[in-house]
Amino acid sequence: MKRLMLILACASICAVACKQKTSSTENQQQIDLQDNETDMKLCQSCGMPLSADLYGSNSDGSPNDEYCKYCYVDGNFTMPEATMSEMIEICVPFMVEQGMTEEDACKMMEELLPTLKRWKEQ
Repeated sequence: MKRLMLILACASICAVACKQKTSSTENQQQIDLQDNETDMKLCQSCGMPLSADLYGSNSDGSPNDEYCKYCYVDGNFTMPEATMSEMIEICVPFMVEQGMTEEDACKMMEELLPTLKRWKEQ
């Protein structure tokens, strides 16, 4: 059930977390990760945009503003053994449903996830 919740949460990454720009010469989508980092707080595991109602929780029950409630509950990752590659595999199909090409979604996640705290520490 928690895995399903994480998958559903990742579906919003394309539509909300990442700004897309169309190149006038190539007419391709390009992701501007720099804008994301300055415009909104992202879950440091899956990249989902964070707001107070989506915060994960620490072991004492207090809100954790670094991770979303789908990735981090009671001070632990919901999928502690997940790899960065697995997170990408989970998120990409939903990003495709939101209108991205599979290639663009993979590229975006491959660029975004290594910048997030969970994956930097590995």
